[in-house]
Amino acid sequence: MLLPFCAALPLQAQNLSLVKRLLETRGCPGCDLFGASLSRADLFGASLSRATLSRADLVDADLTAADLMEANLNNANMRNAFLADADLSKADMSRADIRGANLENANLSESFLRDASLQLANLKCSNLSAAKLSRTDLRNADLSGANLSGADLQEADLSGANLSGADLRSADLRDARLNKANLTDANLCGARMPDQKTSRRGCEVKKEPALSTTNNYCNYCYALNDWWLNVLRFY
Repeated sequence: MLLPFCAALPLQAQNLSLVKRLLETRGCPGCDLFGASLSRADLFGASLSRATLSRADLVDADLTAADLMEANLNNANMRNAFLADADLSKADMSRADIRGANLENANLSESFLRDASLQLANLKCSNLSAAKLSRTDLRNADLSGANLSGADLQEADLSGANLSGADLRSADLRDARLNKANLTDANLCGARMPDQKTSRRGCEVKKEPALSTTNNYCNYCYALNDWWLNVLRFY
């Protein structure tokens, strides 16, 4: 009966040393931080690409402008975390609790968010192109100006969500819930709607603006001021 407990001790010690390294250097790409306790941690601009953070506690953590590309965050608790301008492209956030998090202008392209909870999250001007969002809870989330082109939103709950000015071209919204969602100025050209029909809304525009990973093409997005990012250079 003691074998599983004893076997876990070296892993736990290794995990703690990696957590210490991360907090001291803000860099631990590819590290195994499974179940790590990082609540309220200051990880501004941290380098965590391809890191394993499955089931990690990241409640209220500051991950602004962090590199989390291809990171494993499935089942992580990221409630109210700060992830503005973070790179979460191709990251696995399946079944993660991301309620109330700030993901404004974050790069979530090709990310996996199946069954995740993003209720009341700030996703304004974020890049969710080709993201997997089936069965995701996006109730009352702010997706204004977001790039959702080609995203899989099958069975997603977008009730009360703000999708004003969002790019939903070729998105899959079959069986999605859109009651009381704000779709003002949203481009739905080629999108598969909840009623299984293909929308032509937005297709009448003769020349469509080119897509941009920073979403600056959208009038709903503010012009980014990059000066504060220079703070990273001093770390």
